[in-house]
Amino acid sequence: MPSGEYEKEERYCAICKKKLRPLYKNKDWDSRKYHVTCFRDLLADIKNFDTVAYTKYKYKKKVNGIPIEDIPPDHKFVLDFS
Repeated sequence: MPSGEYEKEERYCAICKKKLRPLYKNKDWDSRKYHVTCFRDLLADIKNFDTVAYTKYKYKKKVNGIPIEDIPPDHKFVLDFS
């Protein structure tokens, strides 16, 4: 049960895109952008972000700033260790 009526605009979670409940009893309501559970899931994913990023968060693997899918198979990279 929300702790108040929607006084201003309806806001949405930046992670799951669902409506945020108004929590006017808490002082952080004006700056809140996430559900508490969505934020906890995000913090848990940080531990395994190198594997979760590509499946859950739609990150793309890049080599030299170019997505791997866009690199032609015959492209050659030059490594300079100077």
